[in-house]
Amino acid sequence: MAGFQLPGLCFVLTFGLALVIAGCGEEGPAEKAGKAVDQAVEKTAESVNEAVESTEKAIDEAAESAKETVNEAMESGKEKVEEAPKE
Repeated sequence: MAGFQLPGLCFVLTFGLALVIAGCGEEGPAEKAGKAVDQAVEKTAESVNEAVESTEKAIDEAAESAKETVNEAMESGKEKVEEAPKE
C-alpha cells in the first residue's frame, strides 16, 4: 500500500505545480483591476504629497512675511517712542 501512495502523491504534487505555473502566465481581470487600483493609489499619494509640500512652502513663506512685518512694526514703534518728547 505504501508503494501506491508515493506515486499518487507525486502525481498530485506535479499536477498542482503545473497548475500553479500555468496560472502565473496570464493576468486575469482581477489582477488587471488590482494593478489599476495600485496605480490609482500611487498617483493619488503622489498628488497628496505634492499638495502637502506646496502647502508647507506657502505656510513657511507666509510665516516669514508675518515675522518681517512684525519686526518692522516693532522697529517703527521703538523709533516713535525714542522720538517722542520727553517730559
